[in-house]
Amino acid sequence: MKIAVFGATGKTGQEIIRQALAGGHSVVALARRPEALPIRHEALRIVVGDARNADHIAAVIEGQDAVVSSLGRPAAGSTRAEVDDSEVVDVCTASTRHLFAQMPDAGVQRIVLMSTHGAGSSNDGSPYVVALRELVGNRVADKDDMEAFIAASDAPVDWTVIRNPLIYDGPAGQPYGVHEKIVLDDTSKVTYTDLAAFTLSEITEPKHVGKILTITEPLTGEAGPGSPS
Repeated sequence: MKIAVFGATGKTGQEIIRQALAGGHSVVALARRPEALPIRHEALRIVVGDARNADHIAAVIEGQDAVVSSLGRPAAGSTRAEVDDSEVVDVCTASTRHLFAQMPDAGVQRIVLMSTHGAGSSNDGSPYVVALRELVGNRVADKDDMEAFIAASDAPVDWTVIRNPLIYDGPAGQPYGVHEKIVLDDTSKVTYTDLAAFTLSEITEPKHVGKILTITEPLTGEAGPGSPS
């Protein structure tokens, strides 16, 4: 498949690109700073641009079969003293509006978007969510707005939103569950490799179109493709 990737320089975006290329797919990646994307491959094309810019988005999705949006600003710390969350963030919402407007005209129907657990309807007041929103409230608010826009949109787009907990470096194939509703705690996590693999599985063999999901270890409830049967 031909896959457009937004948020390509983040750790999740990079892992999605690596796995897509390893699976024989071709990738077009949008990056404001191409030097921040260390991957080079004959099946990878990097477009320099901004995901808030409609023209840049159009250049990336033209001729593609599907889109993955892994946009968002990293926390860059684990305490409020380490994280500057003072700036209002809108990259997820702005880019999604452009994508949903332009994908139908470009003949692209499938999109998988990364959110975070604690956004939208998963803002459940649990200690996990309260701590997250205290740490990076502006970043989560951008995901809130993105999810609300998607849920209200009537664009002819086959979308899936994946909410993640803490993402960590670890081996592929850890047991995890895929949930439409779940309360997380500070043990909830998922590897970059498994998150990327699940994302790509939803591109190549969609099973959760029109759903907003949370993927997390440990395995409870409905099993995902990385989980033992």
